[in-house]
Amino acid sequence: MSNQKYQCCFCDKNIESNQFDITALIVVSNWDKKQDLQQEQQLFCHIECLRSKLVDNVPLYIADIIE
Repeated sequence: MSNQKYQCCFCDKNIESNQFDITALIVVSNWDKKQDLQQEQQLFCHIECLRSKLVDNVPLYIADIIE
Protein backbone atom coordinates (compact mmCIF):
# COMPACT_ATOMS: atom_id res chain seq x y z
CA MET A 1 0.00 0.00 0.00
CA SER A 2 1.23 3.49 -0.84
CA ASN A 3 2.11 6.02 1.85
CA GLN A 4 1.06 8.84 -0.45
CA LYS A 5 -1.29 11.37 1.11
CA TYR A 6 -4.24 12.90 -0.69
CA GLN A 7 -5.95 16.18 0.13
CA CYS A 8 -9.53 17.06 -0.82
CA CYS A 9 -9.73 19.99 -3.24
CA PHE A 10 -13.07 21.02 -1.66
CA CYS A 11 -12.66 20.71 2.12
CA ASP A 12 -8.84 20.76 2.36
CA LYS A 13 -8.79 17.70 4.64
CA ASN A 14 -6.76 14.54 4.13
CA ILE A 15 -8.50 11.70 2.32
CA GLU A 16 -8.24 8.26 3.89
CA SER A 17 -8.24 5.34 1.51
CA ASN A 18 -11.41 3.29 2.01
CA GLN A 19 -14.04 1.61 -0.14
CA PHE A 20 -15.18 4.85 -1.86
CA ASP A 21 -12.46 7.43 -1.49
CA ILE A 22 -9.95 8.44 -2.96
CA THR A 23 -11.91 10.10 -5.77
CA ALA A 24 -10.02 11.72 -8.64
CA LEU A 25 -11.38 14.36 -10.98
CA ILE A 26 -9.76 14.91 -14.36
CA VAL A 27 -10.21 18.49 -15.56
CA VAL A 28 -9.59 19.12 -19.25
CA SER A 29 -9.42 22.64 -20.63
CA ASN A 30 -10.18 23.39 -24.28
CA TRP A 31 -12.27 20.23 -24.49
CA ASP A 32 -13.68 21.27 -27.85
CA LYS A 33 -10.21 21.88 -29.35
CA LYS A 34 -7.60 19.57 -30.82
CA GLN A 35 -5.88 17.37 -28.25
CA ASP A 36 -2.55 19.19 -28.54
CA LEU A 37 -4.32 22.39 -27.38
CA GLN A 38 -5.86 20.73 -24.32
CA GLN A 39 -4.49 20.81 -20.80
CA GLU A 40 -5.25 18.25 -18.07
CA GLN A 41 -5.12 18.35 -14.31
CA GLN A 42 -6.03 15.66 -11.80
CA LEU A 43 -7.69 16.75 -8.54
CA PHE A 44 -8.60 14.58 -5.55
CA CYS A 45 -11.65 14.79 -3.32
CA HIS A 46 -13.96 12.94 -0.96
CA ILE A 47 -16.91 11.49 -2.86
CA GLU A 48 -19.28 13.19 -0.40
CA CYS A 49 -17.62 16.59 -0.94
CA LEU A 50 -18.05 16.20 -4.68
CA ARG A 51 -21.66 15.14 -4.25
CA SER A 52 -22.38 18.17 -2.05
CA LYS A 53 -21.05 20.56 -4.71
CA LEU A 54 -23.21 19.25 -7.55
CA VAL A 55 -26.62 20.72 -8.27
CA ASP A 56 -29.53 18.37 -7.67
CA ASN A 57 -30.20 17.64 -11.34
CA VAL A 58 -26.63 16.41 -12.04
CA PRO A 59 -26.46 12.67 -11.35
CA LEU A 60 -23.32 11.19 -9.86
CA TYR A 61 -23.59 7.63 -11.11
CA ILE A 62 -20.37 6.44 -9.49
CA ALA A 63 -21.86 7.29 -6.08
CA ASP A 64 -24.60 4.69 -6.61
CA ILE A 65 -22.36 2.02 -5.11
CA ILE A 66 -22.45 3.88 -1.78
CA GLU A 67 -26.20 3.56 -1.32
